[in-house]
Amino acid sequence: MKTFLLHHTPKAANQDTWTVTFSLPYIATEYAPAGNGVWYVRTWLGAEQIKRRLAILFDHPDELNVHELGRADRAATGRLNWLQGRLEDDDEQDGSWHMPRSVLSTLNSALELLAGAAASAKDAVTASSRGSSQSA
Repeated sequence: MKTFLLHHTPKAANQDTWTVTFSLPYIATEYAPAGNGVWYVRTWLGAEQIKRRLAILFDHPDELNVHELGRADRAATGRLNWLQGRLEDDDEQDGSWHMPRSVLSTLNSALELLAGAAASAKDAVTASSRGSSQSA
């Protein structure tokens, strides 16, 4: 698990940072506000992955700075009020592609429907073949 310091530097003085705040749970397992436009983030993602995932929120790529904290810096974050994020920790590191839960749920539902339809079609073919063999 890595700890990062994120700093949003708005290009306009009246630009809000709330969009970043609401996006943090999706890139972090834990996050903590450190000031206006500054957050600490614990995640298994890398700095470039964080920037790519949040890029849509910014007009310019240099509006968001992402710095990985060293061991000494992380000691200072121990007293922060950490909030739980929604990004699941990838303990296995198996290299496989992990789907979001909503996609996985939708895929499972679709497969169940297909399996049910296949079973119905099989029953219809079996009943039809029984009927034709009885009439012969």
